[in-house]
Amino acid sequence: MPTDVRARIPAGIWTLNTARSKLLSPKTMTLWIIHNTADELKWVAVETNSQHQTSINSWQGRYGGDAAVVTGTGIKARLTSTAMEGIRTEGEFPGLGRFVEFCRLSEDGRRMICDGEVTTEEGLQKYREDFDWFSDSPHALSVPEQ
Repeated sequence: MPTDVRARIPAGIWTLNTARSKLLSPKTMTLWIIHNTADELKWVAVETNSQHQTSINSWQGRYGGDAAVVTGTGIKARLTSTAMEGIRTEGEFPGLGRFVEFCRLSEDGRRMICDGEVTTEEGLQKYREDFDWFSDSPHALSVPEQ
């Protein structure tokens, strides 16, 4: 998988472009990266599968830190990169197998491309989630003083 990027992936709203993606199963997704600093990543995803079932999943963890559970999925994942390298995640999809995923920012900053590999009983399966930038985050991380 390629691992070269030029900048940290910014916080904000990203939408999955299904036409450019190669998914393990059909879905739509909106990804909100709430916080992506040199130390920590926090995100929330809204996914709808081909049966029109919608799930809300969230995760937060530290770059180089311990594995944490993706709330709503049971996936346990950890970041094995620095924020400036991109978002490299390792973990296990329950019932499917171990995965490694690497997300990088496009040169123009308008796309985030996530390439992944999952090792299943049938062998190695590759996938790509290709996201388009939608908007800045609507959430202020600092609370105004009262």
